[in-house]
Amino acid sequence: MKILMVLLVLLSFQKSVAQSYEQLMDLAGTQIKLEKYKDALLTFQKAFKKQDDKGKYDYANALVIALRCGKTDLAIEWLNEGVKLGLGDNEQELSYFKNDSIFKSIIHDLTYKKILAKMEAQIQQKYKLDKIWQDEILSNAISGKQASYQNARQGFALYHINQGGFEIPYLVFVPKGYQCDTPTRTLFFLHGGVSAQEASFTVDPQTRFEPIFTIADSTNSIVIYPFQKGNPGWKNYDNCSAIIATILAEVKLRYYINTNTMYLGGLSMGGNVSYRFAQEQNTPFRAFYTISARPKIGDFESENGIPELTHSIYSIHAKDDSLYTYDDLMKVYQQVEKRTKNWVLKSVESGGHGFSYLPTGKKSTLEFFRMIFNKEEE
Repeated sequence: MKILMVLLVLLSFQKSVAQSYEQLMDLAGTQIKLEKYKDALLTFQKAFKKQDDKGKYDYANALVIALRCGKTDLAIEWLNEGVKLGLGDNEQELSYFKNDSIFKSIIHDLTYKKILAKMEAQIQQKYKLDKIWQDEILSNAISGKQASYQNARQGFALYHINQGGFEIPYLVFVPKGYQCDTPTRTLFFLHGGVSAQEASFTVDPQTRFEPIFTIADSTNSIVIYPFQKGNPGWKNYDNCSAIIATILAEVKLRYYINTNTMYLGGLSMGGNVSYRFAQEQNTPFRAFYTISARPKIGDFESENGIPELTHSIYSIHAKDDSLYTYDDLMKVYQQVEKRTKNWVLKSVESGGHGFSYLPTGKKSTLEFFRMIFNKEEE
């Protein structure tokens, strides 16, 4: 049941786009905590009829409740739907479905066994694809400065810099439309999830599925994507600034970047620091952007204590974000807007903190970036 509680937490992150669906997921979570399993089952059934953007952990919670209510066929049906969305694609989840006592009533069911076998096959395929990608990011890397820019391979390349005694990895994503004789727009992207206490600089192969790379391919933009979690992380402004400057200098030696169309921003905690960067008098970036980030009024205050904004910054946020609430963002935005029009705020009705990972959220985020480029480069 420990895994179930973890899934309940993840459920809140994978909320879907329709508000009614989100409310039903919240209700189901409350009913589960109160052990009102029959009520929760009815809530899940009602929700699944309403929403297209379901999350795999929605199904994970629902199938457990179905089993508690003796609905084994429904549980297996929901498990199968979850697998289609990626449920059971890692060893931890597979072990849960194999060994947790909640599944003892169906562990010998032939259909259930086939689903577990499918999970195992998907995990093995995932490992193969991850290994191919890990090899590619090394082979795609371009060695130091060249006499002229080379034709870089489409996709990802891995590099490292040394900063403060740490070897910090970063990816460069090259869109399929890149030409080595044509200067190309560049997005410097700071990822979220940097709150761990211990420093971590691992390159997760699943990073390749981050929405920013699909957006970059659609807009013919290079992406620079550094990895850093824990301390000092993006929370340390001076450290973050030094990392950005060092990486940018290296990338300019290898790729034909349009220095007039470079943008800096990020997601969640990676976006938080972008507000402060937009206050710098001298910056190599044309404008800044944030996705699901939390501004502080102090990020905008000048020496005389008055909110100001030196450079343009664009933000997109879900109105139902429960981690960094839209109301808190608006309180800061309204104060800054009285002094400057350099901050453009766009919103989506729902989708939560992770709206940009949902199908409709991906579309909204792509439109958001196209809006930025149209405004800045027209």
